[in-house]
Amino acid sequence: MSNEARQAESWEEVINNFFGEKKEIDELKYLKDEIKLMNTQYSQVGYFNNPEIKGFFDTKKSKEQTDIEFQRGKALKIVKLSEKPEGVNFLESIKKYKIKYQKINEKYEPQRWLSDSSKNASSVSFATHVSKLTHSKIDSPSLYDQIDVKSSSVLTTSSLKNKIIDGAVSGNQFAPIFQFLELEHQGEKLASQFSNKSNTILECFSENSEQLTEWNTGFNLALSSKEKSSHSLAKQVYFPINGENVLQTSSYHLLCHLKSSSLAHAIYENIFDDKQKEPRELRGKHKFSTTETVSFAGKAKISVTASNHSNASQLNGKRGGKLFLFSTQPPIWQSQLKAPIYKKSLFDYLGNSHITEDVNYLREFLLRFEMLGLSIKDPKRYKHVDRWVNSIIDEVLFYTSSIQTMPSGWTTEKGIKLKIEHQYFLDPYRADDSFQNKRESSDWQNVICNDFARWLNNKLKGQDKQFTPQAEHTRIWIKLFETPLREDSESIKAEAKYSQQKDKV
Repeated sequence: MSNEARQAESWEEVINNFFGEKKEIDELKYLKDEIKLMNTQYSQVGYFNNPEIKGFFDTKKSKEQTDIEFQRGKALKIVKLSEKPEGVNFLESIKKYKIKYQKINEKYEPQRWLSDSSKNASSVSFATHVSKLTHSKIDSPSLYDQIDVKSSSVLTTSSLKNKIIDGAVSGNQFAPIFQFLELEHQGEKLASQFSNKSNTILECFSENSEQLTEWNTGFNLALSSKEKSSHSLAKQVYFPINGENVLQTSSYHLLCHLKSSSLAHAIYENIFDDKQKEPRELRGKHKFSTTETVSFAGKAKISVTASNHSNASQLNGKRGGKLFLFSTQPPIWQSQLKAPIYKKSLFDYLGNSHITEDVNYLREFLLRFEMLGLSIKDPKRYKHVDRWVNSIIDEVLFYTSSIQTMPSGWTTEKGIKLKIEHQYFLDPYRADDSFQNKRESSDWQNVICNDFARWLNNKLKGQDKQFTPQAEHTRIWIKLFETPLREDSESIKAEAKYSQQKDKV
């Protein structure tokens, strides 16, 4: 809903804004379709050879214009063109537009719309668990979970602090009814007003009290609890409750699993957090950002609808028909963590199955496209290289972060062979002024990046020595490691500063 509607002074103004927006959306869609059709007609007969004509179709919207103002102006300019393809009748187009505009206004005339919609309000329900997310042909009622019981060990709909309620509709043609009931004024939803069938919210739009009662009764049906039932296409599980008489029907509970759209949407908003958009774009370009990025390793997605995603539910439309799954693989067994003091390079301690797998994928890819122009310099293929190398870097930083959490000062052990630059990286909280001063003044990050590139190249060579890294490969490995290493250093610096301030308090 627009800012104008949110700041409206009365329910009447909020509802009128809703009708105004709906009219604008329908008109906008019609104009875009008509302009697209004309664009095709002009293009097919070669009129775009005329820069003046092509310019009318390529016009960009200014910041001051609204979408509808832009499309209206564009349509008017096209109609005024002196040249037009054979068969294009601008007078007929204007006539069609006027008829369409009149129909749109009639469709959203308040009394007419409210009367039609109140009769169909039973096709709309508010839900946390939507049955259509299991299968689009399921027509059994959805579920509104109002249970407040929470568990610290299980993630449920009740765990959500701000539960987003979904709109389940029998068909997408009823979606505007849900959007109408979702209108908000002074912190209250319009739907809540219809719990009282005697409310007067719509009185200003009605002809008489009988019509108002009819509307209130109809919209109240959207709030009414539907009789619960399952469906043959639902996911059902027979759960035994009596081990002795397993053949009797009474020996089982029939469990019907429904996906929580409210929980799915909370997960979706975390994955596609707007605050994460800019730093993620910067990370993709290997540029630095002061904002930490949050990623979810090993996630998968399921497409639950084919094309019209809102047909399943309103929130499903916002998610583009996607549900996301997180990896529940058990952690890989690791032996007790030991300080890396017996070898010169920290990279000599790396070798878990995830790193080996990613290195093998990267090596096979580089061998398949051995020429640099085919592997690294091709943007589409470079994305694969970027993904695998970043996955390796994530594993490296996971290992180094675990070393960094060890009791500080472990690098003071006698006979340590680890390079001093690697000590600066892995023992950042060591209480030694001389050590910290040298750490701040030296370019140890450059050494770490170069050692990473050298280690990765050796891994990629393999025992058979089939792959020969080039200078370009080394440059890219260094570049890819620079940003996450800098982010790691900034995070440590911020944490150390916070600890110092805390100690002073």
